[in-house]
Amino acid sequence: MVTFKRYFVKTVMFISSYFPLYIMLLILHYEKYDTPCELKQPKAISFLIVMGICLLVSVISLIFLMVSRGTKSLQIYEIERPDDTIISYMMTYIIPILTTNALDKGEVIVNIILFLLIGYLYIKLNLLYLNPLWSMAGYLSYRINSDTMIITNIDYLKLKNAKINDIKVKGFYIANDIFVAQKKDNEN
Repeated sequence: MVTFKRYFVKTVMFISSYFPLYIMLLILHYEKYDTPCELKQPKAISFLIVMGICLLVSVISLIFLMVSRGTKSLQIYEIERPDDTIISYMMTYIIPILTTNALDKGEVIVNIILFLLIGYLYIKLNLLYLNPLWSMAGYLSYRINSDTMIITNIDYLKLKNAKINDIKVKGFYIANDIFVAQKKDNEN
């Protein structure tokens, strides 16, 4: 049961990592479905339902991230600033999917397979910290202690001071090596 729950949470996090893609796809396809007659087509209905579900899952993941509280402690011995992994993620995976022809069945099938493959790797490799939606909401990722990622809305300088002053940060793990620390849990 714990394994199912863990994979479910990771799947939700993966779906939310494509939040910008869902918005862009809706914008790109807005003109195709701008009349009531076109909205009644099965393709349009399917597209809108899938986009709606994906957007809802994304918002739920962000709410989960923002309201979750943690009581576990983590000592920071070293901390590295985030690099361009979010930008690389977007350029590598989101942009190619946007440039496909939605009317070509072959391209749609290939993109679905690509999306599933990326999802499998994202979950298997614990890449949950690669999430543009969370970054837009102020939750950045840092590598700490050489083997752990921390997702936090705590300012980098405060994390660095915690390291210097030997103060542990409070939070929770969403995977074995991914720790979430909230500003609200560490304001003392």
